Amino acid sequence: MPPKIVYGKKATARPTSASYMKFLSPEKDALLTKTKSKTNKVDNAATQTAQTTEQRIQDELSALEAQLGGLAIDNECTSPNEAEKKLKSRSRKALENRDANAVSKKTSKDIEGLQDAEMKAKPVSKVPTPPSTPPRTPIAKSTKKKRSKPTTSKKKTPPATPEPTPERDDIYTEYVSSLLPYSDARRITTFEQWSSELEPLFEITKIAEASYSEVYRLSAMSSTTGLREESVLKVVALKTPAGEPLPCQRSERAVRDIEKQMAKEVEEREEKNWYKSHVHDVLSEVKLLQNLNHIPGFTNFRDLTVLQGRPSAAFTNAWKAWNKERPRGKKSYFADPSKKTSYEDTQLWAVVEMQDAGIDCEKLMEAEGLGTIWEIWDVFWGVCLSVAKAEEACQFEHRDLHLGNICVRSSRCSRNHVMQPTIKDPLRRKFRFTGLETTVIDYTLSRADIVAHDRTASSPSTLSIASPSSPDFTGTEVAYLDLNVDPALFEGDASEEYQYEIYRYMRGAALYNNPLQNEASPEPKTPATPRRSPRKNTHIRFGEIPETPQKLSSSTTDTNMWRKFYPKTNLVWTHFLLHKLLNHLKGYEPERLSGQDIMVNVELGKDAGVPAAALKVKAKAVELHERLKRVSELLCPVALGQEGSLGSVKELVLLAVEERWLRVKDVSG
Repeated sequence: MPPKIVYGKKATARPTSASYMKFLSPEKDALLTKTKSKTNKVDNAATQTAQTTEQRIQDELSALEAQLGGLAIDNECTSPNEAEKKLKSRSRKALENRDANAVSKKTSKDIEGLQDAEMKAKPVSKVPTPPSTPPRTPIAKSTKKKRSKPTTSKKKTPPATPEPTPERDDIYTEYVSSLLPYSDARRITTFEQWSSELEPLFEITKIAEASYSEVYRLSAMSSTTGLREESVLKVVALKTPAGEPLPCQRSERAVRDIEKQMAKEVEEREEKNWYKSHVHDVLSEVKLLQNLNHIPGFTNFRDLTVLQGRPSAAFTNAWKAWNKERPRGKKSYFADPSKKTSYEDTQLWAVVEMQDAGIDCEKLMEAEGLGTIWEIWDVFWGVCLSVAKAEEACQFEHRDLHLGNICVRSSRCSRNHVMQPTIKDPLRRKFRFTGLETTVIDYTLSRADIVAHDRTASSPSTLSIASPSSPDFTGTEVAYLDLNVDPALFEGDASEEYQYEIYRYMRGAALYNNPLQNEASPEPKTPATPRRSPRKNTHIRFGEIPETPQKLSSSTTDTNMWRKFYPKTNLVWTHFLLHKLLNHLKGYEPERLSGQDIMVNVELGKDAGVPAAALKVKAKAVELHERLKRVSELLCPVALGQEGSLGSVKELVLLAVEERWLRVKDVSG
């Protein structure tokens, strides 16, 4: 039977000491002795070669130094001595590598010859021979190339641990750089990362839409107080930066007709940008928010966050749930965030966080709220007081004060008090019967002077009624939106919604101090005939006003006109608010209700034992209704266009104090 052969077993080095000689045959011993002698000869030859090489290196180095002289080899060398040292070290290293490689090759050939002789003397071997040492990487060739042009080589040796490259500002960071100082994060955050930090702590629901933004609510139950803590997020999509490349420019695939594709993508981008905001518009609103923080009745600004990317799944689901509940014809006009075609991965967002202000008036009225004269009185005068103080503090105009931008909540910490509030002490109060508090929100179209926060308005009791003309422009920093940029704001169909007519009334009040005037009046050639006094309830005669106003003359198209202060525009919007509230009360006017219906949810307090208290309460309710109808006549657009009309909401509040409809403490409180 042939002996067993083991394949793949690693060979061990051959033993040379005397203790292992018993495993060698005499023939093998003689061969090993010859191998040793030949190896010693090779070593001696290598030693002599090394000594000769050292002498030759010195000679060649001296010749090279004489040729190069004092040339600078490295940028880091600051003197000829340093250059000479580096030149010597590099030249010596190159020459040593070349000669060492030559010696290595010669030695390797000698060793290979000895191994061949050994293999011939030993024809049959059961143990595999160890592999020869692999040849070294040839350096002489590359060194020779470097030596050929020593004066042009300026390449530095890279450090062992390179320093990290600093993060540079890209087009997106530069685009939103004006917003970042108002953000606690001071940087752009991805939408997914920001949302992932909110989802474990808050419930995210969409609650409303504004002109250029969507509104979401964050809700969480407090573990300490047991109350529901809420915050409101106004999510604003920003327009695409001018320097952002188009999708076809970022694609690695070749495009057949690049010009046609680029034109198509530019058109699509412009269409998507239609409902997005400019950075400077968001900045203006944020400044305005901070400026109004100290005025009662305005939302409390908390933080600004700048995001990038597509909306997360949590916000997408909230959008779908809100849109599903909307009736037909009132669906969201913003793009579905779940579709990839709606927003790109590079989409920028500005998220304004504010204190939750409650439920907006539009939703309350749809849910059959605000159904009594007490609620309407408190809501109307609550808004007027806030706007009047803002007019006095920073020359504020809202310019978009519809029902969706007026929120209501109860000071009694209960949602039921918003829908069915309790009326306390109606016979002893003139204001705040219901505990409902109003908050004016959404300052996208608003205008205000940016002033120091410690500026306070004078006491309303000491103010004198201002002139009906607009006050002089202060010239300070102003936050405003140029409404002439988007003429569609003034072209809405008033037959669909009366709110669209208010924008045209607002423009007439700003340009001509008359809501019903659409163009400059020509110089009268004949004396003007006296104008008839307005009839009662003239606010219902809006069918006589054309839905689409005439074009303004060139003299009135100043793009900076909306930078100025026109307080009468606030009166136009308070007219709209009161008009909607009184229409909502139709059929439930106090005059039509019985004493029993009037007394629902009424707490008389100290007047509980007064005889015929229910009759007095009804008389008080009828009185409040009559006063509101009187105010409605003063705010009619026809009346606001006449001489001697109200000039601002501040004047209206002062009139209410003079007529004793409100107390001074109601205004200053």
